[in-house]
Amino acid sequence: MQAAAAKLAADYQLSPTATDHDFILELTRDGLQLRWSARPDYQPLVLDYSRGRQAWRQQLGGGKQEAVVRALGVAKGIRPRILDATAGLGRDGLMLAHAGCEVWLLERHPAIHALLDQAVLHLQQYQQAQEKVQWALNAHVLPRGSLLEYSEMPADLQDLGIDAVYLDPMFPEREKSAAVKKDMQILQHLAGADLDADGLLPAALALAKHRVVVKRPAKAPFLAGQTPSTQIASKKHRFDVYVKAPYVKSNR
Repeated sequence: MQAAAAKLAADYQLSPTATDHDFILELTRDGLQLRWSARPDYQPLVLDYSRGRQAWRQQLGGGKQEAVVRALGVAKGIRPRILDATAGLGRDGLMLAHAGCEVWLLERHPAIHALLDQAVLHLQQYQQAQEKVQWALNAHVLPRGSLLEYSEMPADLQDLGIDAVYLDPMFPEREKSAAVKKDMQILQHLAGADLDADGLLPAALALAKHRVVVKRPAKAPFLAGQTPSTQIASKKHRFDVYVKAPYVKSNR
């Protein structure tokens, strides 16, 4: 187990021995987990999309009724190639993969990236072993990074032929903490708000061929102050859609 933990630390460029931080990644027999050392009353955050509530959402989600799927324009003959540029825990990205889209997941925080990469790999292996429909193979976790790191879009991203970019930047939390799910509280304390999020929109618009979709709290201002082409609302959020060009239907 110690050797495996050391290898994971090297793979994700994490310290293999640091234990004096507020958040600690731990490798257990059940996989990778994130523990909030300042809140021992919280269960460690574990990403496992092969079972439990997280798996339930993937199995029943991903249909046309999901706001994120509608916002990305998924329909008969339209399965856009999507970059989820603020992947986080990967839930929306995996829902889009479940809907039949090729999805590339980009995450800049090292601990969150490690959790996400291991969770997607585990889900793919689980589906292969169970001989289930292997929709998880539609999801591809990119090396850790951010669109904001590039003064010029790298060729490997351009070569993916991205039709749409999805952005869900962390918004400064205004609700009482009790109203926020514990996994989101952990993320908010670990990564903080994306105060540089306005810079994501022009980068996303430069990369996407057809549209950019931004998920925002219902009453939040537009990202970078830019009015979208259209919007799709859900109970607590809205999806601002910036259309560059219409999709072309295919046989996919």
